[in-house]
Amino acid sequence: MPPIFFTHAATGWLALLGLAVPLAIYLWNRRPGRVVRVGSVRWLEAAANQRLRNIKPEQLLLFLLRTAVLGLLALAVAEPLRLLPVPPRRGQVLLAPGVGSTDLGPVRPVLDSLRRRGYELRQLSATRLVGAARPWAAVGLGDTTKVAPAQLAADTTFAPALNLWNTVQLAADSLPGRPLVVVAPLNVSGFRGTRPALPATVRWLPLLPRDSSRWPVAAWQPGPDSLVVLVAAGSESAINYQVARLRRPALGQPLPGSWGEGQIKLTSKNELVVTENGRRRVLPVLTRAPRWHLTYDAAHAASARVLAAALRAIGPVLPLRPRLKVSAELPAPTDSLDWLFWLREAPLPARWTTDATVRTWQEAPAPARNFTTGFQPVAGPDVLSIAHLDTLDQPGALTVWPTAAGRPLLSWQPPGRYRLHSRLDATWSTLVDSPELPALLLPLLLAESPAAFQPDSRQLALSQLRGPVAAEVVAVSPTVPRQPLAPWLVLGAGILFLVERLVASRRAAGTSPTLSPPLP
Repeated sequence: MPPIFFTHAATGWLALLGLAVPLAIYLWNRRPGRVVRVGSVRWLEAAANQRLRNIKPEQLLLFLLRTAVLGLLALAVAEPLRLLPVPPRRGQVLLAPGVGSTDLGPVRPVLDSLRRRGYELRQLSATRLVGAARPWAAVGLGDTTKVAPAQLAADTTFAPALNLWNTVQLAADSLPGRPLVVVAPLNVSGFRGTRPALPATVRWLPLLPRDSSRWPVAAWQPGPDSLVVLVAAGSESAINYQVARLRRPALGQPLPGSWGEGQIKLTSKNELVVTENGRRRVLPVLTRAPRWHLTYDAAHAASARVLAAALRAIGPVLPLRPRLKVSAELPAPTDSLDWLFWLREAPLPARWTTDATVRTWQEAPAPARNFTTGFQPVAGPDVLSIAHLDTLDQPGALTVWPTAAGRPLLSWQPPGRYRLHSRLDATWSTLVDSPELPALLLPLLLAESPAAFQPDSRQLALSQLRGPVAAEVVAVSPTVPRQPLAPWLVLGAGILFLVERLVASRRAAGTSPTLSPPLP
């Protein structure tokens, strides 16, 4: 029998004192009669017979009914609750976005063991909450005789905005208290920003990385018949950039060479279309060296030195070394620029805000809010300290570098407006001392937008998966279902009260006054 406990036990005990009321009434009605002297024994015997007829069982029944009514009301005041059995919380196997049944070969024995233990199968998505449970036959496990194996199709719509940190956190919030096993490749490209605080119930089952060891990131055309492609060659720990010099193919023909699972074609718009794993990217073929201009004032001089050093470190990686100008002077309105790094307190001139071909970089103006938080590059081992963030509100801005507090450290607005909400200053952040700064800037300088898909075969360190555990999840025990019993007690008391009124009315009708016989 499920246990029962009372929410207000002390109040219920005080209410039980009301049982003394019907007991007192019952005892008062049973007091002994008075002795009356009469002149004739005949009338005495008649009076005695009448008294014996008036002592009926209804008096005891009324007492019990009234006592039961008050007792039930007293119990209702105590608000009793019945503890129901806790429903079993089945574990969940969560397939990361883009993971199909063909990717699960090496981990099938582990998945089959989880299936026999009662785990459910679900597939995550970067654009919506966790979906309904899927049959294990979808991955070829369990009973496939009744349900035909339905191959899980790789979701190709998620790639530009994939962030497994946020996706897994949303799944943990929608499935609280359940053991979660996340099946995902640990490619660095699938994780963005600072690691969130995930519950202790989250476990990871890594998959082997896909074949993306070589991928193009930029292209130049130095001559009519030649093509230079910047190729990123990745391993589990690092990315090396190589320059591939090729003969320019005919329009619509694939680019010669080995590109993993991808295929590259040249279009009539002088663009390279890269197709890999169902995803499509467009790389514009540049015909001149990029032109970068960094301008600063006295308040941003420290940031200018750090940013200029990072940009100079990136220059030798590119096939065509960019023309970088660092100056306290303003750029001329007639300058043809690809990037403008505006490190000034003055707002960006309208000439550069309306030009969609120029991408701009700004940082936080003074004063800024003291906001202590952290930022950890995905491939970096250390968490960088952030001491100041601005409070600028940018509707529609996309967060590129999120901090541990969920606020943007770097944001982007189309067509190409970047804003660093702190500064590259030692008094503002330790980002100035990070060796990861050039690697963080390089994808932004090459891509048309921060959401552009960039394959990356580097593997996330397993130590980063063992993140901090959310305190609120650890402290909260599984909720036990409870059924309140007070409404049923009040209903029972009402029924007994109606019965008591019915018995009392019948007793009153049966004891109507009678005429005494006349005296002789």
